[in-house]
Amino acid sequence: MKEFQEKVKDIQERVKVQGLVINRVPKNIRDEFVKFAEEEFCDDYGMTLKYVWDNFKVWKTLYENMDYKLNHILELLTQNEQKPEEEKRTMLNGRKLDSGRKVEKMKGGKK
Repeated sequence: MKEFQEKVKDIQERVKVQGLVINRVPKNIRDEFVKFAEEEFCDDYGMTLKYVWDNFKVWKTLYENMDYKLNHILELLTQNEQKPEEEKRTMLNGRKLDSGRKVEKMKGGKK
């Protein structure tokens, strides 16, 4: 009995120093995590957790900046809408005028 208690204490000490115990994980999430660790990280749960955590931090940064980026896009769109379009005029002979300058030459005629 004493040997068993010593083994339990030894295991508990190793888990405290070297491991991480997570309780109350839904079975489907645990199964997905284990499968992902097997396929991508050769059953290395530590590296799998690091990968998931790093990707979470990147996602969180993108998500937090999303409002800023959307506001910037909306500002750009409203700036484009506010610019007045220049009115293009056409003379009776078919020439088009753009800001007082001739843009298109008359077909078959002189300049």
